[in-house]
Amino acid sequence: MKKTLFILAIIFALVSCSNDENENSNDEIVGRWSLFSISKKEVTDCEKKTTIDFRSNGVTITETFQTLNNECSRTSLIENTWKNEGDNKYSFNNQQSSIEFDSDGSSFRIVNGDIVYKKI
Repeated sequence: MKKTLFILAIIFALVSCSNDENENSNDEIVGRWSLFSISKKEVTDCEKKTTIDFRSNGVTITETFQTLNNECSRTSLIENTWKNEGDNKYSFNNQQSSIEFDSDGSSFRIVNGDIVYKKI
């Protein structure tokens, strides 16, 4: 009996994961984006190397770059989660933000913070 319950739990987990992945695969945020501006001010060429990779499995990989000692350096590499909450609201690591996509889908803006990312 325990073995049967264990197998059913594994099957349920696999089906649940694959359904979530399928739901996210058509989301326009899925893909790789580079930082473009903060508060309507274009960032430096080094900071433009900062990227967020939104994966269809609900994971994000963020790689951050800054100029340190006159050299462009990667300052962090972070894995988090994301979820489309509907009505242009997304949760990033369980914190909700409003997102506005441009008309052709080539960029999006995180409303709180006025941060713009462009599709790579």
